[in-house]
Amino acid sequence: MRHKVYILVILTYPLMKAIIVKPPNPGVEITEINENEANNYGKVKIRTLYNGICGTDREIVNGKLTLSNLPKGKNFLILGHEAIGVVEEPCCGFSQGDLVMPVNRRGCGVCRNCLIGRPDFCETGQFVEAGIHGIDGFMREEWYDDPRYLVRIPKTLEDIGILAQPLADIEKSIEEILNIQKRVPVWSCDDGTLNCRKALIIGTGPIGILFTLVLRTTGLEVWMANRREPTEIEQTFIEETNTNYFNSSNGYDKLKESVGKFDLIIDATGADAGIIKQVIPLLGRNGVLGLFGFPISGSFSMDFNAIQDAIHANKVIVGLVNGQKPHFQQALVHLASWKTLYPKSSRLLITRTVSINDEKEVLKVLKEKEHGEIKIKIVWE
Repeated sequence: MRHKVYILVILTYPLMKAIIVKPPNPGVEITEINENEANNYGKVKIRTLYNGICGTDREIVNGKLTLSNLPKGKNFLILGHEAIGVVEEPCCGFSQGDLVMPVNRRGCGVCRNCLIGRPDFCETGQFVEAGIHGIDGFMREEWYDDPRYLVRIPKTLEDIGILAQPLADIEKSIEEILNIQKRVPVWSCDDGTLNCRKALIIGTGPIGILFTLVLRTTGLEVWMANRREPTEIEQTFIEETNTNYFNSSNGYDKLKESVGKFDLIIDATGADAGIIKQVIPLLGRNGVLGLFGFPISGSFSMDFNAIQDAIHANKVIVGLVNGQKPHFQQALVHLASWKTLYPKSSRLLITRTVSINDEKEVLKVLKEKEHGEIKIKIVWE
């Protein structure tokens, strides 16, 4: 008599450490997951070296970012949209040992802008953002990616290269503003530069500082404003970049009296929306008001006089968001130049590093911003 023999094959996958969240619920944990549970995007194998932490990560961790959602069919999201990794195996034009950074926003695959690599102008709104909504991020031991979404990081910029991601958003913003100002027959100065143009940056956090560095490198006169006196770190940036500072705790009337109006105003606060109403009167003819920080409360309105003024004076209000691969590359150029132009400031851009093995400290910095923080970097060891 013959007997049937059944063989049970159990497939097992390696475990890897990852930082996960479950939006819209608050909370974060460092755990081990099966590698097959994580989204991957291509053939290039990358081992994570560093992650940056920003306000978006903290909003997700604290359950305050309403647009964050889970990947389809999953009950968790791997956090992290700022990362530098090392290529593990030669592939697709990359060599083993190359340092790379992923572009976090990925296109809808349908509209024309996404199809040419510009999902920052997605027409359907169906783009995804790694570690934010729709697909897993990079706070994990390794991932596989598509070379189209990878930017090479020079080893000489390994120390501050993690800033290329947030800086890319600012590079795109400045590019957009300069393109808008092409509407003005002559916006340059009589020496062919932009050195006579004045910019006001509202907010002196990481984004405000990066905007200041880019605009000063471009040549504009810059005023930074906050509702207090500058910190010691901010004072270093102010002095080295020859930037002006204004304490706005009592409003902006004195700034308007002493300086006049501005060609460019950037809201980089993420504070109450009412601040926009305060600064609109400072915007000069043909000026641009750029909205970068997401307001957390409040509202603002414009009466008929302000609207008439905006019309007669050719004023523009524009939303600014998300850089793509060309902007990452430009960010690296600026980071490299600042090591020479602003060496003291460059050394202050990374506030401190935290080891992934220090679980208590990692969870702490993911929940709360530290006093004087510019960028905290998680190191995978």
